[in-house]
Amino acid sequence: YQTCALVKNNPKYRDIPVVMLSSKDGLFDRAKGRVVGAEQYLTKPFTREDLLDAIRTHLLNKNKDA
Repeated sequence: YQTCALVKNNPKYRDIPVVMLSSKDGLFDRAKGRVVGAEQYLTKPFTREDLLDAIRTHLLNKNKDA
């Protein structure tokens, strides 16, 4: 959470999408991830396809904004 917050609070890096990967799957944990700025939160175990889908989502959103 601290690393995500540092990235999102830095004007130079705040537009970089962050996908958090965690073993914590509680509602509070997911909410905390959103609060610190994560665009997505995946819990372990996740599949290769889950991770690739998350990356694709943010790449497609970035390309739409360009």
